[in-house]
Amino acid sequence: MLRTALLSLVLITACSKKDDKSTAGGTAAPAAAEKTTEPAPKAGAPVKTTPTALFDEFTKPGVDGMALLDKYHDGATISGKVSVKGHEEDGKPILWIELDGGRHIDLGYKDVEKAKAVKDGDTVTVTCQVGGAMDKLMQVIDCV
Repeated sequence: MLRTALLSLVLITACSKKDDKSTAGGTAAPAAAEKTTEPAPKAGAPVKTTPTALFDEFTKPGVDGMALLDKYHDGATISGKVSVKGHEEDGKPILWIELDGGRHIDLGYKDVEKAKAVKDGDTVTVTCQVGGAMDKLMQVIDCV
């Protein structure tokens, strides 16, 4: 439920932002094409990126949420050093990839037993669906 709420918040925020750039006549100036971390892969393949680049792309001011949903439709593949931050009530570990500035990505593994095998300090490569990002937290879900 929290992950759905975060994704909804990201999309609503991204879709409701207006371009601050305007011309002297008060109309919006055309936006320059923005470069992303990697072009969208062929259909059916996840985007390979870094945790920092993924986080930055989803939290960039004025981001086009619908374009990100299309780009990451088949997931994102990231690698990083994991910190174990505790356990949920069902015993599933809370796993983060910590980034700079207190930011982190919460990894939601699809297979609880696979998540339990991850130890503090392990480096993992996972392919996940992006749940959303806000402030200093990003959630990725259904990681394999």
